[in-house]
Amino acid sequence: MRSESTKLVQSGLLLTILLLTGCGGGGVNSSASTQLPPAVVTSTGTDFFLTLPDHLCVSNAAMCNNTPVTNRLVIAAAVATTGVVSFNGVITPFSVAAGGETIVTLDPAVVLTSNETVETKGIHVTALAPVSVHVISENPTSAEGYLALPTAALGTNYYVMSFASARYSGSEFAVVATQNSTTVTITPTAAGSTRPAGTAFTVLLNIGETYQLSNPANADMTGTLVTSDKPIAAFGGHRCAEVPASGVGYCDYIVEQLPDASVWGKTYHTLPFSGRDRYTVRVLASQNGTTITTMPAGLVAATLNAGQFADVIMTGAGEFVSNNPVLVAQFMHGYADDVSAKGDPSMVLVTPTAVTQAEKGVTDSTFGVYGLAGTPGAFLNVVTETATLANMKLDNVAVNPALFTPIGGAGTYSAGTIPVTAGVHTLLGSAPYSAFVYDYGVASNAVSYAYPVGATLTLPVPVAVTPAPTPAPAPAPAPPPVNAPAPSSGPAPAACADDHETSETESHNDAENHNDHSSKHSSDTHEEDSHADHDDGPKCHHDASHTH
Repeated sequence: MRSESTKLVQSGLLLTILLLTGCGGGGVNSSASTQLPPAVVTSTGTDFFLTLPDHLCVSNAAMCNNTPVTNRLVIAAAVATTGVVSFNGVITPFSVAAGGETIVTLDPAVVLTSNETVETKGIHVTALAPVSVHVISENPTSAEGYLALPTAALGTNYYVMSFASARYSGSEFAVVATQNSTTVTITPTAAGSTRPAGTAFTVLLNIGETYQLSNPANADMTGTLVTSDKPIAAFGGHRCAEVPASGVGYCDYIVEQLPDASVWGKTYHTLPFSGRDRYTVRVLASQNGTTITTMPAGLVAATLNAGQFADVIMTGAGEFVSNNPVLVAQFMHGYADDVSAKGDPSMVLVTPTAVTQAEKGVTDSTFGVYGLAGTPGAFLNVVTETATLANMKLDNVAVNPALFTPIGGAGTYSAGTIPVTAGVHTLLGSAPYSAFVYDYGVASNAVSYAYPVGATLTLPVPVAVTPAPTPAPAPAPAPPPVNAPAPSSGPAPAACADDHETSETESHNDAENHNDHSSKHSSDTHEEDSHADHDDGPKCHHDASHTH
């Protein structure tokens, strides 16, 4: 198991140093070490590995009136480019005009419906110039979306963000390998069909292969630790979660791509979804002894250890400041929790606020806004420094400062909501901002999605080590006297041995043996039987027998 502070580049260099030193490969002059600037990447890129964890309307279509789920990529670019989307051996080309977007419809088979099984179901997106990619999964009764992170931004140390529901099984996460022979180590917080909670196991993946672990009952996968020896893409969610609590209608699909724990932040700001009464904030820790100061004060009293989280139900804007990096998600509540009967659950990861010079934040984004069918329109929630608000532009037009309100007494930051139309947009600021897009329906069309506009990720600081100069060879010793005895040869130096850690590794052949659908079918049967009166679930929005 890797510690939370493991740094990919540093650990690789350290391993090289140890091997060279232990095997006589040369010495290292620590005084010659230099620290390079941190690597900074954004959510735009030219290479992506993606997947979609299970969606209730796919694995149990009867719960959604057997209506299909359509999965799409919303690809936007600042400069004209072309690219391809590869899935299951099929290559789909695309092109994007400068400042434009294109939408690629995916094969329905992209959704992972198996559990604890290795499959070749990764989606690979490549482009000649940087693009932003948002993923949308849409059904008339259940929808969601997420911001894709490029391969350059991926890491090896993740904690899962998810949710739980006492009515519907399926708190879940999935991973995609970006390289061959990738070993993924998983310590789940909740059991899978054959995997007990709290017991680490490993899965071997090749490039483009996927693995999903879904709780077959009603436990929460949040806090599950997922590490790997090579960079992977990780995703968390639930196939149909009820938020803020079980029994509050209606459930909806939630999913987000997870950032590596090394790029989490310490300061976050949240604000309500426009027109909604309440929302839930979940704060997840990656290190022991994590404390959180909030505004309003006292929202999170407990000290969190690695993998632990705290939930807070909010009605207004909030600030969350921690002593250790944390991951923060904001959840839209279900239709029945809202007086105005708007929307259904959705999960969006909040972009950390950059508060120091060393931290990097989003200042310029080109992104696509997806328009859900039958909804009034989408919104953009933005948090930025109050002093620079006048410099912020949406589509090259200054934003209306009257839409923003200072957060807290000091008012250093201001938060606002801006209506936006479907299509491509640009958001430019003179200081870093946090922003996400969302859309939701009303009454019988109470579906929703939410996803970040963009992200800037400051990767761990690499260390460049300059080796010591190679010493000049020592002069050859003088030959021994003719009659002197030959020197005895001492014991040969011990060979450097590989340290192989004993672990339970699931090979591709072993994975087939875990393709046990009995638990999922049992869960689905429970769902259908327990809701024969159709009192909840995504299908109720379009069930003529049910009256809201």
